[in-house]
Amino acid sequence: MLALLPHLSEKIFGGFMEISSMNGITDILDRLTRFYVFKGIEYSRLRLLLEKSEFVSVEQGEALFKKGESYHKGVYLVYSGEVELYSDSGLKAVADAGDFAGLSNFVGKSVYHVSATASLNSDLIFIPELSIYKLMEVSEEFRERFYGLVTRRMNAITGKDTGNIESSTHRPVGSYMTSPVITAQTTDTVMEAGKVMSEHNIGALAVLDDKGALAGLITSKHMVHRFLSNIESSLQAPYVKNFMEKEPLVLPAEFPLAEALGEMQMKAQEYALISMKNKPVGIISNNDIMRTLFRNTSIHNTYIEGVSGIDELRASYAGLYKIAEGLVGSSRLTYDVLPVLSAVHLNIQKKVYRLTAEKFAAETGFDITKVKHSLIIMGSGGRKEMMLDPDQDNGFIFADDVSDEDIAMFLKFGALFTDNLEFVGYKKCPGNVMVTNPEMSMRLSEWKNKVRDWVDGSAGKSILWSNIVFDYDGLAGDEKLVWELREYINMKISQKPIFLIFMLENDSNQRRPINLFGKFITEKDGEHAGKMNMKIAALAFIVDVTRAFTLKYGLNDLNTIERLKHLRRKKILSDELVSQTQDAYEILVDITLNEQIRQAHSGEKINKFVSPESLSMYNQEKLRKALNHMSKYLSVGLKYFKGHP
Repeated sequence: MLALLPHLSEKIFGGFMEISSMNGITDILDRLTRFYVFKGIEYSRLRLLLEKSEFVSVEQGEALFKKGESYHKGVYLVYSGEVELYSDSGLKAVADAGDFAGLSNFVGKSVYHVSATASLNSDLIFIPELSIYKLMEVSEEFRERFYGLVTRRMNAITGKDTGNIESSTHRPVGSYMTSPVITAQTTDTVMEAGKVMSEHNIGALAVLDDKGALAGLITSKHMVHRFLSNIESSLQAPYVKNFMEKEPLVLPAEFPLAEALGEMQMKAQEYALISMKNKPVGIISNNDIMRTLFRNTSIHNTYIEGVSGIDELRASYAGLYKIAEGLVGSSRLTYDVLPVLSAVHLNIQKKVYRLTAEKFAAETGFDITKVKHSLIIMGSGGRKEMMLDPDQDNGFIFADDVSDEDIAMFLKFGALFTDNLEFVGYKKCPGNVMVTNPEMSMRLSEWKNKVRDWVDGSAGKSILWSNIVFDYDGLAGDEKLVWELREYINMKISQKPIFLIFMLENDSNQRRPINLFGKFITEKDGEHAGKMNMKIAALAFIVDVTRAFTLKYGLNDLNTIERLKHLRRKKILSDELVSQTQDAYEILVDITLNEQIRQAHSGEKINKFVSPESLSMYNQEKLRKALNHMSKYLSVGLKYFKGHP
C-alpha cells in the first residue's frame, strides 16, 4: 500500500507528494548533497531540480513499475531503502540510497524492459526528466556522473558494454531546431518584427532586452490576436514588449523530441526556444516535431494505398500493434497517438472499400461511385480515437433522389464490404451499427427523421445509437451529405437540449469502477473476472460528457481532445477542468493502449479489459485519480445541463 512519509501531509498528487509543498526541505537538500551524483551541487540548483519532483513511499514487495509498462517520463531516486530490478532472466541490479530506478529508460524512452520492486520499505523521489536535463545544462559534473550511472545500469541489464551512452540519447530536440534563432528587440515595433518574419519566412522571433538577455517570444498569432484585434489601442504603444509571450517555453538542447512536443502541448505553446548554457540557440515549432515523429506512419499509409489485395491489408492490420508501440515510444502523450493510429485504420478501411467496390462492379455491373452517397464511419473511428480493436461502426447517407433499387444494391454491397472488413480484422458491431442495417443506410431526409425521433424519444436504443452515430465523419463519397446531416443534428439538439441530460443520465446509471474507499470494482466472473472494461467503465464517461458540451454549443469538433480545447477556447469549460480532464483521459488511454500492445505481443485476444491488480503502484494510483475525476466530470455535466452550472 502506497503511503506518504509520516511527517508530510500537505498536498497529494495521484498518490505522490510535491516536494515543494513539504516540510523539512533543507534536510532533504542536506541528504541529497551526500549522494555521489549530487556532491558539490549548489542548493539553489538542487531546489530547482526538486521543484517539480514528488516524494513517494513504497512498502516492501510493491512494484514501482513493471516490464512492458510505459516509461514514467522521469527517474526514481532512492532516498532511503532498496529497490531491485528484475528481467525475465532474474535479478539484474539493486538500487539503494543515492542510486536510481528507471535509468535505462532515460536513454531509450520506451517501455520498461525490467520490473522494479521495493525489497525494503523505501522512500523515493520521482524526478521528471526535464528537471534532469535542466540540471545537466548548468552542471557538467552532474552530467558526467549521471550518464556514468546510466551506462553502468545499461551494462548490468544487458550484460554487455554499451559504450558511451550519452551519444545515443533519444532524439534530442537540438538536432531538429532551426538555428540560429532570429531575434527582435523589446523596443522594436510589431510592424518591424512582422517585416523580419516576412523576410525570413518564419512565424516566430525570440525577443531580447537591451542587455541581450531573453525577454520573451513573439509569434504571428500574437500579432493577430493581441495586436490587430484592438488596432486603435495597440497603435498607441506598438512595441513588441507589449504583445510578446513573456514566459516562453525554453528547453535544453538535449531534451527529447517527443517530450518537447508534450511540454508544448501541455503549456499550449506553438513554439519552443532551445537553449544552451541559458542562451537561446534555436527554435522549433509544434508542426516541425509532428512531421518528424510521425514520418514512418506516412510511409505505411503510402504502402496501404499501393496494395492490390485484401490479404495484404489483413497483414497490415495484424502489424498495427508494432506501429502503435513505436508511436507510444516516441510520443509524450499517448492520446496523441490515437489520431495517427486511426489514420492508418481508416486508410485500411478506405482501401477495403475501394477493392470491394471494384470487385462488386465487376461481378454485378453496379458501380457504386455513380450513385450520390457518403460512407460514414462512427464512434471511435469518427473521433479518430481508434486503438487496436475497433469494431465496425459505419453507415451510408444517400441523396434523397437515390432509388430504392440502388439502395438495395448498396445493401448487397454492404454485406460484402463488412465481410471483407471482418476478414481484415475489424469485428462486426454487436449493436448492428453497420451498412448492412437498413436503419444505418438511409437517404438524407430519412436520417434527419431518424435523428428527430431519437432526440424527441430520448430513451432506450435512441440513446445507445446516438452515442455512436453522433460521432461520425465521412470516409468516402460526397462530403456535402455529411455536413448537411451534421448541421441538422446541431439544430435539432439546440431545440431540445434536455436530450443531453438523458444521454448523461444513462451514463450516471452505469456502475462506477471505483468505490468511496478507492477500491477498484471489476468483473466478478467470466473470462474477464478481476478486470475492468476500460471503454465502458471509464473512457466512455469522458467521451460522452465532452460530446454533450460540444453538441450543446453546436461545435463541429469530433476528437475528444480537440473538443476539450475548443470548449476551453470558448470559455465554456474552465482551464482547470479541461486540464484535469485531459490528464484523466491520457491516463486511461495510456493504460488501455499499452495493455493492448502487451496482449498483441503475447498472442492474446485484443480487448479493452485491464486488471488493476496487474498494474504497478504508479499506474494504480494514476488510475484511481483518473476514475475519481471521471465521476466528478460527469457530475459537472449533469449539473450544468440541469441548470446548475
